[in-house]
Amino acid sequence: MGILRSETMKHGTLVLPTDHAKEFIELIGQSTAMQFEDMNARDHARTYKKYIQRIDEMERILRFLFDQLSRVPGATVEKNNVEDFLVNSSAYKLDDLEGNLKQLYTQYVKFMDNNSTLQIERNQTVEEKEVVAAALQILAGGGAAPSVSTGDESFETSAKKPMLQEDALARLGYLAGVVPKADEARFARALWRASRGNVFTQFTPIHEKVNDPKSGLAVDKSVFVIYFQGASGAMQVKIQKVCSAFGVNMYNWPADRESASRRLTALKQTLSEKTRAMEAYQNFMKSETLDLVATRGEGTNSRIEDWRLFCIKEKSVYSVLNMCSGDLALCVNVWYPADAEDKIKALLKEGVAGTSEKAFLTPDRKGPKSMPPTYIRTNEYTCSFQDVVDTYGIPKYQEANPALLATVSFPFIFGMMYGDIGHGSLLLMFGIWLCRNAESLRFTSPCSSGRGS
Repeated sequence: MGILRSETMKHGTLVLPTDHAKEFIELIGQSTAMQFEDMNARDHARTYKKYIQRIDEMERILRFLFDQLSRVPGATVEKNNVEDFLVNSSAYKLDDLEGNLKQLYTQYVKFMDNNSTLQIERNQTVEEKEVVAAALQILAGGGAAPSVSTGDESFETSAKKPMLQEDALARLGYLAGVVPKADEARFARALWRASRGNVFTQFTPIHEKVNDPKSGLAVDKSVFVIYFQGASGAMQVKIQKVCSAFGVNMYNWPADRESASRRLTALKQTLSEKTRAMEAYQNFMKSETLDLVATRGEGTNSRIEDWRLFCIKEKSVYSVLNMCSGDLALCVNVWYPADAEDKIKALLKEGVAGTSEKAFLTPDRKGPKSMPPTYIRTNEYTCSFQDVVDTYGIPKYQEANPALLATVSFPFIFGMMYGDIGHGSLLLMFGIWLCRNAESLRFTSPCSSGRGS
């Protein structure tokens, strides 16, 4: 009938050997079109449910891996080579692939957790290094000025002296940390109000953006140091509450220049070690990425894409097996095109490699009790127009198919809509691009050799 009317369908019973039922279902799925009826719809007996659950977990891991690959610059997954996968799909085994995916997932999660911890620690080290560097600058500037005032000193020398002497500094408390530049003014006002003007806050801007340890985002920040009277007490508690409310990161403020210098040297060494550890993680990710996106040759899928297609195929096969009933042999009612009956019987008679067991198809002698499904055979050209018709409604079995009229009238009407040279040129260029990339776009559309309902 072709595109004029749906194919003539026949109803029958497919009998499969239990041990090799999976291989026969794969053979039928790759070679012909067949629709299966659920023989276990009433009692919900799903013998192969555990396999589908395992494949669901494998697909979850694959989604995780695809997400990780999307974050790696330059990682391109080769797709859409379905025919090549079907030819080489026998190279993959469910148990082996499941174990491989679980091991890979465990490695990825472990390395990601370690890298996340390293990233947080590195960001904290960078912020503390900025705090210590600011402290060293302030303490060095204060220590360079004379601590004793003389009557004959110049105004310039007097202006460079610290406002507080060392004994006064010893009676002061101080808290230091890092605050976003955008919050500087609000933070200073909150401290002033909480302390009733009894604190002095000094900000030193960080000239480069710093990754926040909590969010991981690069933010413009400043080092702050808060001076207040008394090394401890109620005032310190108030200031700590304000700092906690703003969510600032607190760090120890060095007591003198010597301790600041030692701490700065230690922080630089720690930062270098953590940077090398993070580079090792990046190298691991690159090596794993190259392994996952590798292909067997030109015109083949990436390794991870073959895994994804394998899971789809296995899940479809086991879903069909769940529709079968029986113990010694599996039986299932099927619909198939009448003109494909001889081909199906020949496939079942030939069997599968590695076994002498056969499967057979028994057509019903009486007419079907239910309405046959609609199966419309299409090709690369007519499938698009059939999609347009299906958006309005799929024709019933043996009902006239309006896709033939759409194949003729749709391009004509579409051409009248864009009858000017400008739109026509754009459509021509777009059509040429589609034709040139037909192979890569072939499996991105739902078109296939037939339409079923």
